[in-house]
Amino acid sequence: MAVSMLSPTTTRIATLALRVLTAILLFASLIILLTNTQQFQGPTLHFYDRVGYSYAAVGIFLGLAYSIYQTVCAVIRIKKETEGNVVFDFYAEKGFFMINLLISFDSWRKLHVVSNVLVTAAVAGFVTTGQLVDDVVRQQGPSKFPLIERFVSLSNSSSGIVLVGCIFSSMLSVLSSCALARDDD
Repeated sequence: MAVSMLSPTTTRIATLALRVLTAILLFASLIILLTNTQQFQGPTLHFYDRVGYSYAAVGIFLGLAYSIYQTVCAVIRIKKETEGNVVFDFYAEKGFFMINLLISFDSWRKLHVVSNVLVTAAVAGFVTTGQLVDDVVRQQGPSKFPLIERFVSLSNSSSGIVLVGCIFSSMLSVLSSCALARDDD
């Protein structure tokens, strides 16, 4: 009895669509974050001026690279009309290939590293933006906030887009689990 209600072809197409959407969202978020600058009383404010934004940029980049790699694999599988290596996909979605040397055998099955990297990147962006606003209000006064409002809005937009990409990545993790269960039948 099959666990998945979707046919293998439907699952492959849904997986490809989610991977493409994730890659597009992460690319857009990375571009927004990298090009976000604001002139603020002398020096220009850049994303790399704050550690949280740098972490977010690296997390987005890693998620984007993984998403592009898996998108290419999904296209190849659709073209060849095969499931591919579903066991590899299952554990890759869980992050085994990234951290297998760092953790024990029993705990790696529970991890969703790509999703975790993306969600922590989004949270780092939101927290850093909040800290930036607090610093400006505390040091310059509330009247200076409109000077950085555009920078704050773009930073929050970038973090929100990454959060949506994280949701898609989590959906892909569930699909890989279903494909593994179907392959065992």
